[in-house]
Amino acid sequence: RRSTFRSSLSEHTPRGSKMTTAAAWLCIEKLFKLVDKSGTGKLNLDQLVDFVAEVRKMDIVPVDEGYIVQNLQNDQLEEISFEQFKTWSCGPDDTVAHEEEVMRDPFGNTNIVPNRFMDASSFVHNAKVQHPCFTTTSHEIGQKKPQQVDMPVKWGGKEGHFTQDFVMQEPGKASISINAYVNRGLRTNKTYSKVHTELDIDF
Repeated sequence: RRSTFRSSLSEHTPRGSKMTTAAAWLCIEKLFKLVDKSGTGKLNLDQLVDFVAEVRKMDIVPVDEGYIVQNLQNDQLEEISFEQFKTWSCGPDDTVAHEEEVMRDPFGNTNIVPNRFMDASSFVHNAKVQHPCFTTTSHEIGQKKPQQVDMPVKWGGKEGHFTQDFVMQEPGKASISINAYVNRGLRTNKTYSKVHTELDIDF
């Protein structure tokens, strides 16, 4: 069941770009049908709890649980359809829908997903051939080419750029960038004079 949903999710994901709102709701509808084991087109309250938890993990559409519960109580409903969930999940007047805020840490790294994770088809996948008598479970998993659903939807890592220079900070002075590394740690060896050996400084 999980592999079926993963394949369907990758089909609705545009290549080279983030998932659109329409594609996200198509994936949520697929998940709704998987949770609806009876095939009635509606989920009971227990199934709704599990469904909302999975939607929260995916984090591709907004979910206003309070507004959904409020509408269920007002109409005294014991079941919910997908259209009702889609309408109520955005809250009153779509107040939950918002764009993700770009966060930046002190080192300049952002939470924007890198481009290499935008298109799973760009990954080079070379599956190794293993002897059928000695195959392993890890090989069976690793030989599958990664799909778009396997790519992260959130990012908290570093940008991965190489350091071009070093920042030097001294008390009472503004920080400056230099492109030559200088060891400014505590020196414990003898300081030799360039003029005469009698001028050597020894602690």
